[in-house]
Amino acid sequence: MQAARKAATFTAVALAATLGASQCLADYEQGDVIVRIGWGLVDPDDDSDLLRIDNTVDLLDTRVYVDDGDSATFTGTWLFADHFGLGLLVALPFEHDLSVGGLPDPNNPGDLLGKVDLGSIEHLPPTLTVQWFPVCKESWVQPYVGIGVNFTTFMDEDISNVAQDYFEDVLNASSNASLKLDDSWGLAGEVGIDIMFGRDSNWLFNAAVWYLDIDTKAKIDFRTTQGANTRITTDVDIDPFVYSIGLGYKF
Repeated sequence: MQAARKAATFTAVALAATLGASQCLADYEQGDVIVRIGWGLVDPDDDSDLLRIDNTVDLLDTRVYVDDGDSATFTGTWLFADHFGLGLLVALPFEHDLSVGGLPDPNNPGDLLGKVDLGSIEHLPPTLTVQWFPVCKESWVQPYVGIGVNFTTFMDEDISNVAQDYFEDVLNASSNASLKLDDSWGLAGEVGIDIMFGRDSNWLFNAAVWYLDIDTKAKIDFRTTQGANTRITTDVDIDPFVYSIGLGYKF
């Protein structure tokens, strides 16, 4: 399903680029500002290292999974030259559910549990790119590509009741566990398309895809019944594709 969605998106962009190369009606020129609002889906291509307890004990066969999240997106482009612009992606917080696979089964020694609900997080992924608009500046169809940098900050990290019970039963947690994910800096790439609604209209339809390099360290902390502070850590690669469609206006 994910592969089909990605293929369909890139196919649509390629077709629109072909149209744009032959249809010249409107202006995208130096000094223009384009603002867009839409709805975006964050589709993680996730992976993680093994969970490690107190930086000494690896929990073999474990990994963290990050589910999809969606939210409102806001993008803008300032054309600092014909065919070239600075693009900015911002959004309302995206929320994701987290789960852990491969934890030891406390009721069946030697067996492993399936995915266990770990909790949830929210994140903001502001992204700045340099964009190239390859077709004639008068075209009413404006495909573009961009490359730049992403900063992701995490918030509202919560541990689920299921995970809390596991920590208490198996790892002797005596306090509520806390979850924290470090901020991330990484590269970003994008492919998008603006389609004007007509020769004399400044309104447009937009579709865009980003790939964001988001790598973070997850830390779970709690106190045990023996009075010790325990920390579980793992490096998590979220590395999502972000799909967005919406409307925009060219100033």
